[in-house]
Parts: sequence; C-alpha cells; structure tokens
Amino acid sequence: MNNSTAVCSIHPITDELKATPGGLVSRHDPVTIDFDSPNDPTNPVNWSTAYRWSMVILISVMSLVVNLAILMCAPATPHILQEFHSDDQLKATLLVSIWELGEVFGPLLIGPLSEMYGRLPIYHAANVTFIVFSAIAAESRSINMLIGCRLVLGISVASTVLNPSIVGDMFHAENRGRAMAVMGMTPFIAPVLGPIIGALISEAKGWRWTFWIVTIVTAAFEVIFAITYRESYRVVILQRTARRSQIQTGEHIGQLRNLRSENGFPNTSRIKLLCQSLCRPLKLPFTSLAVLLVSISCAIGLSYMYVIITNLTNIFQQVYGFGEREVGLTYLGLGFGTISSAIFTGLFLDWYLKRKSAYNHAPGPEHRLPPMLFGNLLVPLGVIGFGWTVAARTPWIVPILCTAVTGFGFVSISLSAWSYVVDAFGIYAASATAAVTVVRNIAAAVLPLASPPLLARLGPGWGMTVLGLVALLLSPLPVVILRRSRKSGGEDESSSRGETG
Repeated sequence: MNNSTAVCSIHPITDELKATPGGLVSRHDPVTIDFDSPNDPTNPVNWSTAYRWSMVILISVMSLVVNLAILMCAPATPHILQEFHSDDQLKATLLVSIWELGEVFGPLLIGPLSEMYGRLPIYHAANVTFIVFSAIAAESRSINMLIGCRLVLGISVASTVLNPSIVGDMFHAENRGRAMAVMGMTPFIAPVLGPIIGALISEAKGWRWTFWIVTIVTAAFEVIFAITYRESYRVVILQRTARRSQIQTGEHIGQLRNLRSENGFPNTSRIKLLCQSLCRPLKLPFTSLAVLLVSISCAIGLSYMYVIITNLTNIFQQVYGFGEREVGLTYLGLGFGTISSAIFTGLFLDWYLKRKSAYNHAPGPEHRLPPMLFGNLLVPLGVIGFGWTVAARTPWIVPILCTAVTGFGFVSISLSAWSYVVDAFGIYAASATAAVTVVRNIAAAVLPLASPPLLARLGPGWGMTVLGLVALLLSPLPVVILRRSRKSGGEDESSSRGETG
C-alpha cells in the first residue's frame, strides 16, 4: 500500500434503512466510505508515534501560551486602574473574569464548526483572532476597550475544546490517558505561571507588555502549527478521500453527496447541518444526563479554583503582608497540585482501562470516571482547609498546601471528564467537550464575582466552608453515571442517544 495515497473502501448499503450518528440513511444513498483497513496510514491513529506525540506537545505548548494570558494581567490590575484613573473594583474583577464569559460563547461555535469543516481551519481562524485582539489589547485606550478585548480573547481560545478532540482523533482509547495528561497539564500550569510572569513583566516593562509578549509568542507558534499540523478529524479525511475516489473513477462531481462516510453526516442541506451542529452543544446538557452531571462536576472544580485564584492576592497581602513579587509565588502551590495530578491521573486512566481489559471486561467510557470521584472530594476539602488556615493565621505554607490539594482535585476532575466525553461521543467529541466547557465556564465566570461579598460577610473560614459543603453534597454525581452504565449493560447512555444531532 502506498502510504502517500489516501485509500478508502466503498461499501454498498444493502439494508432498507441504516442507522447512523446523524439519523437514518435510506437505500437511495448507495455507498459508504470507511478507511481501507485497521492499518490504513491515512487514519490518524496510524500516523507515526513521533508525529502524533510531537503534535500533542505542540498543541500543549500553544495552550500554555494562550492560557498564560488569562491571569498575566491579574497582578498588573492596579497599574491598569491607575493609568485609566479608575478605582472601580467591579472593572478590576471583570478584567480577569470576563475571559471566562468569552469561553462560554467560544466553544458553542468552535466545537460544532470543527465537526463540519475540520479541526485545522477552525483552529487557525481562532488563533489568528487571538493574535489580532492581543495586539489591540496592548494598545487599548480605555479600560472598557481592554475588557472588550479580553472578552474576544476568551471567545477565540480553541485549545479548550479542540485539544482533547485532537488527542481523541490520534490515539486509541487504551493509550489516550497519557496523551490527555500531557495535553491537559499545560492549561493548569498557565494560571500558576501567569500571575508570576505578569507581575515581573508589568513591574519591569509596564502592563501593556503582558499583552505584547503573548501576541509575539502566540504568533510564532501559530506559524509552526500552520506548517506542521495536518487535519486529524476522520470525517473530513474520509470526505476528502471520497472526493478523490470520485475523481479517480470519473463520476460526476454532482454525485458526491451520494458518497458518504459511515462516520460522517447524512445527506442533507449544509444550512440544516450547520444549525444542527451549532445547536448540539446547547442541547446535550438537557438531553444527556451524563453530560449534565460531568458538566456540574467540572463547573464546581474550575469555579472553586478561580475563587482561590482571584482571592489569593488580597488574602496574602492583607493577612500575611506579602509584597507584589511574593504574591506571585503563592500560586506555586496550585502549580504543584495540578502538575502532580496530571501525571498521576494520566497514568491511572491508561492502567485502569488495561486492567479492565485484562479481566475480560469490555472497557467503556464510564471507566474514565474514578479519578473524578476522587477529585470531587479533594476540591471542597482543599477549599475548606484553605479558608480555616487563613482564618487561623497559620504559617503561610499551610494554606498554600491546601491550594495544592484543590489543584490536584480539579485536574483529576478535568482529565477524567475530557477522557470520558472523548470516549463516549466519538466524532461528536468536540460538541460534547464544548457542552461541558460552556457549563463549566459559566460557573467560573459567575462564582468568583460572588465570592468577595461572601468572604467579607462570613470571613474566609465560614465563607469557604459554605462553598465546600455545597461541593461535598454534589461529589457523588459520577456514581449516578456508573450505576446507569451498569444497569444498561455497560453502554453509556450518552454515547447511544446524546450524540445525535
């Protein structure tokens, strides 16, 4: 077989009606397209190991650079307010949290569009938008203009939705955990490094350079990405193969709609497909209980992380008397927790799936959920511990260790959730990831705004305890998914019903 040539098999449909992910296909659709064999080199899971891992590293580094911008401006907020002659604390909070509001809307477009047009063009469009508005933010002439740019930057972050999907495109399930861990580690390092780097840059060069640095570095990596990355979404690859097959066989191009991937879209209008795709992430939390429960767990994890992140500076300045440089270092506890969790969770996910296979259990998406159960307990325990150690004015290292516990739990939840939706939803993994991301980011945008009044009224001890108890009450949510999977014979309901358009 020539590895440079896309090869496919064209199979006749003999059934009167054939069920597909997009609906029913009648006998008037005469052929389906699939990869030629399990070892077809055009299938992304069969690309060379070196290339696949280099792509994992590249998208991980791009995610790190993009996500650094989330909190690089946080330590520079006092300088920004001073330059624009403002003392509005709401705007100071919005400068940081408006990003998450942008990430509520972005996935609703990025995920579905990537399932229609492929990962590559959507990723490029999002990256270019991010670069342009980072440069505009660096030259902002008002605080409102800067907040608006931060909103667009949040909307244009493609890595949150597409990186898990790209890993799912390129790796078999039993080897996916380690790749997810590497890919998933960098977004969690960014909130830790961002404030440290932002504090150093804003003090040395001014707050505008926190945006210029992101602009320059992101542009450099986008050039590398444009040169090296090739489309990994199997539906688009097979659609292109169908076109080449049609040209080679001399069929009229107008009949292309009758050549369809068995993993692709039904023969319907492009407008209708677009509407179905854009609506899918909005429908999934309401039509799939599994997606809803996973989304709630992720929402609790991320929002509680942001409650700590947005209050860390004030707490350590007011309670422990830390200066601007020292405050940046307090985020290292979160960094230690997130990195160690990414390593542990990634190894555990692959080990657990192989263990199930060794005992003749057919591994399913629900076998990705045990780390989520663990994380659902660690996040509230870390938050409660942080609040009471601050209230008791214990040595500064103690609350930082509590933030490490929270960070460990949050990453356990996130990696478990990404692995679950990628395994459960297949070609619709981007839409499912988008649905989870939307719910998660709504909570992350809203809860940090409510936490300062709560902590001011109840104090850090009782304030964090209230939040922690709510999370503890919701911690058994993954058990519901596991029980439903066992009752249905191991087939997750989200994969059988929730993925349809």
